[in-house]
Amino acid sequence: MKIRTEDPTLANCMGARILSHAPVAVRPVVTTVSVVLLSASPTKYDLGIEEGVRRALNTRTQEVIAFKCTTMIEADLALRSAIAISLPGRLEGMHGALLRLKYKNSVDVRSRTWTVALLGASGAGKSHIIAQFLADPECEVAILAEDWFVACADTGRAYSLPERHILLKHETASMYSGAEPAPEPSYPDLADGTRALYDANRLFATGSKGGGGSVIDTLVVLRAESSAAPHIRRLTAEDAQWIRAGAYSAYYQAKEQLLDGSSEVFTAAQIDRRLANLLRLAERTSAFVFAGSHAINGHAALRTLLFLRSGPDPHGLCRTPAQISQDADGSHGMEH
Repeated sequence: MKIRTEDPTLANCMGARILSHAPVAVRPVVTTVSVVLLSASPTKYDLGIEEGVRRALNTRTQEVIAFKCTTMIEADLALRSAIAISLPGRLEGMHGALLRLKYKNSVDVRSRTWTVALLGASGAGKSHIIAQFLADPECEVAILAEDWFVACADTGRAYSLPERHILLKHETASMYSGAEPAPEPSYPDLADGTRALYDANRLFATGSKGGGGSVIDTLVVLRAESSAAPHIRRLTAEDAQWIRAGAYSAYYQAKEQLLDGSSEVFTAAQIDRRLANLLRLAERTSAFVFAGSHAINGHAALRTLLFLRSGPDPHGLCRTPAQISQDADGSHGMEH
């Protein structure tokens, strides 16, 4: 992928963003996608694959993708879209966090480690759950990916970049810092006062691990809004309907793709393939939907679901998803 941009400020933002992923593997590369980032309205992207742009760039790449953007987050999402479009077959970009959780059982001296993929649209509650795990004294937490990673539907393996810096809202950085003051941003986004690049190793007490591959064993999709009472249930093929509709919350409905967190730049065929890959990945893991996630204690519910498969249960946590849901929101849970 070759990236070009016309705006110096945006170029500086993207330069800092790309360097935050270093070091990366170095090998001879054939560029297959050229991404052109154009400064324009910060509220909307334009996806254009035009022969005129191709001629102007004098490129032989297979695709030329042009995005209008002025802020670092917009450029970041544009790159996600471009990567997602160019990924082969069973690989998909996932919008969410990848966590490695290790809990020390006080009765059973053995400890279990889980790799959890926590997916959901912006505002669904991912950061709140991560912050609660970071503050949990009984859990060791490694943040493998904070906001985006690639997963293989056939193997269940997830791949994350070695993030040195992560793009966060200031309020999210404060949440992750807990009682400690949030670190100063490494690189503020001059066009967007709400976000900046933060040093991952300074922000997370446990550090952000250096990229690579991990096999997902638990998949959680957060749905901020739900037509029924808040509940937890297993992810099934029926969920593709609300995933396709973008019905994650009232605000983000039809505005954000669940899988990569970007704007709507995919064809119907690409969306169908991506949904099929997500469901294929769900079949390889323990996969759940937290519907009405704002009303559910996601940290407690997820910890309980992990214990369902971990043997001895000294704290009495082994209950059904319906029971977990009932405890989490104070009403009757639903399991489908």
